[in-house]
Amino acid sequence: MRRSELVRTFVLNGIADDYENLEQITKQVDGLSAGCGMTIQSSEILEALGDLVGAGLAKAYRLSSSEPEEICKMPAASEIGSPYLTTANDIYFLVTTKGMDLQLSPKKDWPFDENNLLRRDWAPPKN
Repeated sequence: MRRSELVRTFVLNGIADDYENLEQITKQVDGLSAGCGMTIQSSEILEALGDLVGAGLAKAYRLSSSEPEEICKMPAASEIGSPYLTTANDIYFLVTTKGMDLQLSPKKDWPFDENNLLRRDWAPPKN
């Protein structure tokens, strides 16, 4: 598995159960990546979100109104904001049915075992 694929998998995992904004996604990805000795940059997370939205595995939403409003394409980075802002942004992401099917499929390259411990036979991607 390439690094970019692992980042996409971590991001997909982060949006699999609820609407999540960039700050929430970053916290979840940081936790997973730290658990396997990696550091993932926010630019990699944004790229992964764009790839997931583009592939129909995730959708972007604006949650500022009473009902989620789907955004038809990946919002610009300036709209999404920074994971380090102190004010909440109203752009959120959620997995699609297609993305959930992928997320639930077996992954031989997933770094963690069934107890969420780093697998002994796992090595970080080289690229």
